[in-house]
Amino acid sequence: MRYIKLSILFLAGLLVLPSCDKALDINTDPLAASSADPNVILPFVIVQYSSRFESELGTRIMDVPQHFSACFNSPRTGPTTSFLTGNTWGMYYTQVLGNLALVEQDALAAGESSNNVAAIAKILKAKSFFELSCIWDKVPFTEALDGATFASPNFDDQEVVFRGCLSILDEAIGLIDKVPAEGVFDVSRGDVLFGGNMDNWRRWANSLKLRILMLLRNKDTSVDGQIQAVLSQPLIESNSQAVMLRYAGGGGATNAFYGIVAAFFGPSNESALVHGPGEPLYELLSGGDPRFDLFILDQGDGGSPGNGIFPTDNSAVLRDNVIRDNLPHIMFLPSEISFYRAELALLGVTNEDAQEWFDRGLTQILEFWGQDIPGAQITLDDATISDYVSSLPAVNLQMVHEQLYLESFIRPIAAWNTVRRTKVPAMGPPSNAVITTILKRFNYPPNEVSSNPNTPVNVNTDVPQWFEN
Repeated sequence: MRYIKLSILFLAGLLVLPSCDKALDINTDPLAASSADPNVILPFVIVQYSSRFESELGTRIMDVPQHFSACFNSPRTGPTTSFLTGNTWGMYYTQVLGNLALVEQDALAAGESSNNVAAIAKILKAKSFFELSCIWDKVPFTEALDGATFASPNFDDQEVVFRGCLSILDEAIGLIDKVPAEGVFDVSRGDVLFGGNMDNWRRWANSLKLRILMLLRNKDTSVDGQIQAVLSQPLIESNSQAVMLRYAGGGGATNAFYGIVAAFFGPSNESALVHGPGEPLYELLSGGDPRFDLFILDQGDGGSPGNGIFPTDNSAVLRDNVIRDNLPHIMFLPSEISFYRAELALLGVTNEDAQEWFDRGLTQILEFWGQDIPGAQITLDDATISDYVSSLPAVNLQMVHEQLYLESFIRPIAAWNTVRRTKVPAMGPPSNAVITTILKRFNYPPNEVSSNPNTPVNVNTDVPQWFEN
């Protein structure tokens, strides 16, 4: 993790930013450059991804899994706008995957000295394709990014995408295994997540594999052997290994959750009343969880504003401890791994101690938000954490699923995946929704529909994705 000045990196990234009119043409090469300096392009890709992810997805759909009570321009009632779908689609396929393809191509051509660069590009590619499928279900994958051969790429089933992402991550790990002892390309300046530390990249690759396998397992328990295998590999195991992009705060380097508050409403979320806690989040935390006071300011004990409702002077609001300009973009925490291990032990997939892993995961997430997250304004001491963990009853599956929901706080796709996979906590759409459940998918962008005849017919946005039971 390293501090980032988004404004500086954005200017560097203009060298490879595609024009807007090509944003949705996913198999047209958007890059003017014929080669890619990873120390220039990787920071642009990661920062552009983070900025777009936090703004286009984070500030708009955190009310879908109901971590937030309401978001502006949200699809929570069912319709997904062309602005939301088009910007998100273009961000992934053009600004991220299009640039990563060039980085990967050049790194592989350079040979083993650039194995580290190729591995980084592959890991980010797998993450991007996985998230695309989590948003849309069927997406271009096997024929994507090869416009010379596939001008109108076919859309792959979600299972194909998920399994393909596992293969890409295996390829990345294989490249890391073959990084030479000497003469390695120095990517420390361009790797704004880990500074070139390939042990951390290996851990993240394995952890992403487990995240994908947990969704696959929802439909196909034959992956249990693959799950057991990945559990024996290095994973993200401590908060020091957490995957985050740190925002420095201030002009050009502000997290979007705070940026929307500062730009349109006022100096702070607590005073402007923009982001409020969703009802499930509020209810789960209100039973003595120490995170309540880290996340929520309950003004007059008014409780959550309600599903689809913004905060008022008489309701709870998310604290400035969370909604701040230097809040990191959190991508993966060790607590997710620990709660998966507790779940798998309870299901009999492993012989591990479910209680031990549950307690470890809960301790890790409390320590993260109460001690280890950069820039925290409110903290928790060790005694508060240990006393709360030891006060809980013996672990069961419901408790694990509730903690996975809380663990995914303020991470839109992770939270959305959790509630769609586990159905915990139980939740429904707002009263004015035109769908019968929470949102399950985005519709395809109109520009993609009109330009690619292979785009599937849009279905209702409450139709479950393939991975759901």
